[in-house]
Amino acid sequence: MKARTLKQVNEAIQREVGNVTLCRGAGYFYVTSDDRSLDLKLQAMYSTSIYVCHLSQQSVEAWIADVRDIAEQAMR
Repeated sequence: MKARTLKQVNEAIQREVGNVTLCRGAGYFYVTSDDRSLDLKLQAMYSTSIYVCHLSQQSVEAWIADVRDIAEQAMR
């Protein structure tokens, strides 16, 4: 499915991955979490960025896969 809005992508991420959120930066996206423990682990990582300029450049499934990879790395 084509990604149309950040809200749509985040709703899909919440269903598939859990308590993580995709946020928009200046020319990239990054991953954060409302869960304090997970967010601290994400902050400790070298990078949680996904270097894609526009949300529509990836499908919702690709965004989920990218966020899942980052979240799994943080939980190791």
